[in-house]
Amino acid sequence: MRALKKGAVIIDKLALRIACIDDFAFRKGQRYGTVLINVETRKVVDILNSRDFDDVKRWLDEFPNLQIVSRDGSITYRKAISAANENIIQLSDRFHLIKNLTEYAKGYLKRTLPAYVLVEDMSRPQVEHQDLPRLREKYRYANKWELILAVQKMRSDGFTQNQIAAVFRLGNRTVAAYARVLPEEQAKYEAIPIIKSSIAENESVRASKIRTIQEMKAEGYTKMKIADALGISERTVRRMLNADPSGKHGRTGSKRESKLDPYKEEILEMSAKGQSSLKIWKNLQARGYTGGSAIIRDFLQKYHIEATTGPTTKSKTQIRIDRQSLIALLYRDRALIKDLREDHYHHILNYYPEMERVLQLLKEFKAILLGKNSHLLQSWKQSLAELNIPELNSFLVGVEKDEEAIRNAIIFPYSNGLAEGTVNKIKVIKRIMFGRCGFEMLRKKILLNNIN
Repeated sequence: MRALKKGAVIIDKLALRIACIDDFAFRKGQRYGTVLINVETRKVVDILNSRDFDDVKRWLDEFPNLQIVSRDGSITYRKAISAANENIIQLSDRFHLIKNLTEYAKGYLKRTLPAYVLVEDMSRPQVEHQDLPRLREKYRYANKWELILAVQKMRSDGFTQNQIAAVFRLGNRTVAAYARVLPEEQAKYEAIPIIKSSIAENESVRASKIRTIQEMKAEGYTKMKIADALGISERTVRRMLNADPSGKHGRTGSKRESKLDPYKEEILEMSAKGQSSLKIWKNLQARGYTGGSAIIRDFLQKYHIEATTGPTTKSKTQIRIDRQSLIALLYRDRALIKDLREDHYHHILNYYPEMERVLQLLKEFKAILLGKNSHLLQSWKQSLAELNIPELNSFLVGVEKDEEAIRNAIIFPYSNGLAEGTVNKIKVIKRIMFGRCGFEMLRKKILLNNIN
């Protein structure tokens, strides 16, 4: 520290010809400084305790041989450099230009794309209503373990959770649970048979419960005590006290009337003529039918008519593509995004064609900047303007205001890369010396330690 206080800082201000300039924070959001770097020697020339126009202009006046300066898009630095010497060639940093355009494009995608996009995955097997009996026969099972294996086999065959649930008449959660069962759990499930209770068995169990409730009531038990003793609700107790002791349901053996009954013959005739369930429904509505179209469709499917005579819509499996996977296209190639297949990508572009154009213009801009093709900038600007996207229009305004510096960035090889690295090193020095020095001490430490 004492050596730093005594050390003299000598700056050769006549030697600086090509430089890059950037700001850094003394206290983020409150106070900033400026660093100037000699691009030819890759050394820090000096730092300034300000980034204000007047201070930067006076500071640059001290370097009479300065010919080229690379900077970011800062308006203050642009004006200060021009005021110090209008003959200085200014370069707008390529990295910042690409970053800014990418951020504007990201804003556009976030505004126009939903949180996720559903696409049809035709690589998966399709399941129609009439396919269910065939699939149930193919994936037969006799006990619970065989059912679990059948579920897992269908998963490995590419069927979705919804499709498997429909085949085995299971809930989605049950399918998900069965898919996670491990081979070592076989003994636990193998002994469990698949039992489907008959109507007679169900009625016998119900009759037994009814008799028990009615006997307990006759013995003087209250409804609350009966409910507590049997583990059922008071509402169930009340219902069973008045129920048929045989256990038969009031509707057992009787057929419920359907809104479709008066029209069934007519529906079959129209279907035989090739009319779809939707067209039949519209015809019946005109004649007073008040039911929905789904009942008609289900009725026809029982006869396998809709599949052979009427047009069907195949229930395609859909998968979800998150918006973040599409935004990632701004930063890397589609092949490097694992959640986005090429066919899905092209499917999405059919719905969002402008997205493809935005991605293409971003690639073209990178190629212009890095390929030294300044003559292509004008046509690129015109293409960007034709899209008329608000976010990209904002970027275009900035390009037109700083076009000369952007063209120079295409022509000359210099950039602000040195300045970005230097700012990071300054941050480290500031942390090490936190609270122990002022600006002059920091300046001496940076210059005397030759941090580049």
